[in-house]
Amino acid sequence: MPPGTPVFTGDKFPVKTFTTCIKYNDSSYEELDDFNLVRLDAEDDFNYWIDIRGVHDSKYIEAVGHKFQIHALALEDILEIEQRPKMDEYQNAIFITAIALKMDAQSGELSKEQITLYFGKNFLISFQEDADDFLKVIRDRIHQKRGRLRQRKTDYLAYSILDFTIDHYYDALDRIEKKLSDMDELLHEENSIISQKELHDIKIQVIRIRKSIYPMREVINRFIRSENPLIFPETDIYLRDLADHSIQIAEMSETYQDMANSLHDLYQAETSNRLNNVMKILTIISTIFIPLTFIAGIYGMNFHFMPELSWRLGYFLILGVMAAVAILFLLYFRRKKWL
Repeated sequence: MPPGTPVFTGDKFPVKTFTTCIKYNDSSYEELDDFNLVRLDAEDDFNYWIDIRGVHDSKYIEAVGHKFQIHALALEDILEIEQRPKMDEYQNAIFITAIALKMDAQSGELSKEQITLYFGKNFLISFQEDADDFLKVIRDRIHQKRGRLRQRKTDYLAYSILDFTIDHYYDALDRIEKKLSDMDELLHEENSIISQKELHDIKIQVIRIRKSIYPMREVINRFIRSENPLIFPETDIYLRDLADHSIQIAEMSETYQDMANSLHDLYQAETSNRLNNVMKILTIISTIFIPLTFIAGIYGMNFHFMPELSWRLGYFLILGVMAAVAILFLLYFRRKKWL
């Protein structure tokens, strides 16, 4: 298709697209019923946030794009799931694609969601891939007038959404760290076994976090370096703090990947060591019983002219010899510290 053709590339959802529109400033907060009530040409100090949840409805997204004059290439990127995080600057707006990571508290499964932001002088449009309300916490902050959101422009709102998204990376890494610590302690306990599948899943999760955070760092750094008038100087210090968080997450993910690899190597070494111990015991038992089997085999031939067969104490004498041989082998193995 030609460039700029909006086509949804993700999974279709059996629910409709949800939209929440809010109009706010330092002294006022109002929820609007329809995004068509947003007046970007109004000469006032209000900010508008249009939050769209579920981008599977291409026609609806096109209508939003027509209303707010979103560039066709930006609309294409909104609907193209598995988009790499990036930042584009248009004439009167800034476009940002981010990846949100969410770890289920019960199953420990790591899922990701594409979050797209398009903001201008007094408006911000957020597109959430899923229908669940990932950004509800940010709206509650605005409603309850917590923090600086009501006092700042939409560039600070964009920063807050990115910061909230990055915070979920910390949550996922904290859970991964706890799993790795538990596995490490369990692995050092005697006769303990860890799940190799669970360890493999953790390695995959860490890789997914690394694949997401590195392009996110590029987005944040470009956000900082931009000289676009839509980004106010007072937001710069918060963006730099966000950049520090992204660096820390990247370093943590590298550390946990090394931990997972070390645990995997240790798991393999412990498995081999246990197998070697089993083989050692079996080898010692076999070594002791080979000469005993040899002696028993000789006297089990029952030839007529074997003198020991007619001895009155021959049976007990051979048993004594066999016991002596076994004891001598055990003493020798203990002296060599093989037992």
